[in-house]
Amino acid sequence: MRTLVANEVRKIRRERFVWAVLVLNVVPFALVVANHAVNGGDPTPDRFYFTFHNQYTMVLPLVVCATVAACFHTEFRNGTYFEWLTCGRSRSALWAAKLAVACSLVVLMAAVNHVGLVVFFLVENPGAGILRMSAAYWLLVGVSIASVALLCALLTLVTRNVVIVNVFGIGLTVATLVFMAADFSYVIPTCFAYRISLGMIVPDAAYPDPAQALTAGWAVTALSLVLPLAANLAVVTRRRYLR
Repeated sequence: MRTLVANEVRKIRRERFVWAVLVLNVVPFALVVANHAVNGGDPTPDRFYFTFHNQYTMVLPLVVCATVAACFHTEFRNGTYFEWLTCGRSRSALWAAKLAVACSLVVLMAAVNHVGLVVFFLVENPGAGILRMSAAYWLLVGVSIASVALLCALLTLVTRNVVIVNVFGIGLTVATLVFMAADFSYVIPTCFAYRISLGMIVPDAAYPDPAQALTAGWAVTALSLVLPLAANLAVVTRRRYLR
């Protein structure tokens, strides 16, 4: 497995999309910091993080979709999909290595924002609740990656088109923005990730019925893992999907 992961890392190192997605990833943090510097305001740490949390939620699904789609589409663009799946290794292991590298790349990009947040709070307000904000941030990132990455991988394998996957990411972002404030938004995993993580910072943003929201939200999130996982493995292991 280590060899497979290393091979995928070597493929990604040659791709320029990484830098474009990294820029997209840091735009929300850069805008919030720039606004703070230009306006000369002194917002509370919670208010600053609230603004960043809202803006990052708009780009995180796009970052996940673009990264996963680009990693999987490399085989189609290079015409190596058949060779990739017939190289003598387990197809499920090949798929898992590619997904692991894609998700790890998203985590690394998210870590860049986290480092920026920690440095900002240490400079501007050393007494800020850095641990609480860090927990909220990584909860948002973790649930978003888990609920979106598998579906993006499946769409890429089935459609073999990164444009379709990125359009899906844009649609998911729009749906998140439209329904995030609704009491039933826990049926959309990205909305659920937004609300439960933000509720750690702004209690008023939490669901009015936490028990129902957590039960239903985690159930939907689990389904968004299990069903696409099974579909992904079916695609890479069935002979009719090789060409």
